[in-house]
Amino acid sequence: MARSGSKAETKPPSFERVDACIRDLQDRHDYWHKITRTPATREAAMAGIVGELQAGHLPISVLDMRCLAIFAFSGVSIQKGTPKEARLAYRAVGLLLLTLRDGSPGPLLDEAFPALSKAIQADDAPPATLIAAIDCLATASFTAACHVEEAMKAIWHVMVRPPVRSRSAKLKTREAPETSPEVLAAAVSAWTFLLTTTTTNTQQKKKADRTSSWSTSIASLMEMLDADDRRVRIAAGEALAVCVELNLLTNKDMDVLVAKVSDLADEPASKGANNTLLREQKELFGRIAAFLQHDEPPEASVRTSSGRHGVMKVSTWVRLAQLNFLSKLLGNGFLKHAQDNPRLNEAFRSGRVEGKPLSIQDEESGMTIDDFFPWHLYRDRDWPWISDNIFSRQGPQALLQLGWH
Repeated sequence: MARSGSKAETKPPSFERVDACIRDLQDRHDYWHKITRTPATREAAMAGIVGELQAGHLPISVLDMRCLAIFAFSGVSIQKGTPKEARLAYRAVGLLLLTLRDGSPGPLLDEAFPALSKAIQADDAPPATLIAAIDCLATASFTAACHVEEAMKAIWHVMVRPPVRSRSAKLKTREAPETSPEVLAAAVSAWTFLLTTTTTNTQQKKKADRTSSWSTSIASLMEMLDADDRRVRIAAGEALAVCVELNLLTNKDMDVLVAKVSDLADEPASKGANNTLLREQKELFGRIAAFLQHDEPPEASVRTSSGRHGVMKVSTWVRLAQLNFLSKLLGNGFLKHAQDNPRLNEAFRSGRVEGKPLSIQDEESGMTIDDFFPWHLYRDRDWPWISDNIFSRQGPQALLQLGWH
């Protein structure tokens, strides 16, 4: 940090832009000066942070004040902001944890997990907000390599809504609200993405035990292949292909799946909604049929640099599901992350053949938020309100209480 009389360090343009965005969000909570930014200003600030994180221009270290500031104020935006601000904040949290350098994001996910798992169950939230929350939970759990099973269960309850029980014993159990097709498709994709991280555990069990414990999930995914919306069919098909690769289906399930996949690969346009995805549906289920009937693996490649060796290749459904989810999440920033993001590279280096989990290893287990953030190092003149009114009193936990508690 710069001291009085010394020359201030030059910050990269991306950090300058993010600092300005954080100040706009920070001023919303400046109770000392009673400054309140308009919703449009806060939305623009959060959009600016998301843009820098998605583009891969912001390799934030755990020792950088921006990390905790973005995380904490994103929590506030999720709880108290407009729907647009909340959607952007969910993206900011997921991208922040995926981008974080020099440490484990596990302690951050520990703070956010209760709120995230609850948020995806909200029946009154707009579909776009639910999708952003689901993607955030999946990305954070994948990156931190913790809370994976809990996240999968929470997302599964979005996919297959359990009946709602009334508090009154006299009233009967009623059906839960139906999940919209776009939310259902996003939930299935996120659940599949997390399923790819469970490879080690599933491979260690006997096949009979695996197929028995997954029978209910397989049956529900099979039913989704009959959905009217092609987005749901495509997501369920990818999920089932991953399940087949992980040996989670019984022989009877396999026979049923082969028949369904063949029908969907040759389906006419008159069946199903959203015919703009008919070609994508046929191509996907054609590849799945070739995999089931002839053991032909899927093949995909993404160029990550101009060099001859700068190509990321995948040839398993597990890797393809990861690639599809992350490329959709990162959009135009995927190539930049594939080149420079060590967390993304680590995820794709470890493989099922070697018996390693496909998620990022959590090497900092047992850490608390105070261990994660040595808050006494954060007394920075660039952050006067946070330094003087938060860290000087209670440390990082006080800042997190603004939004995550």
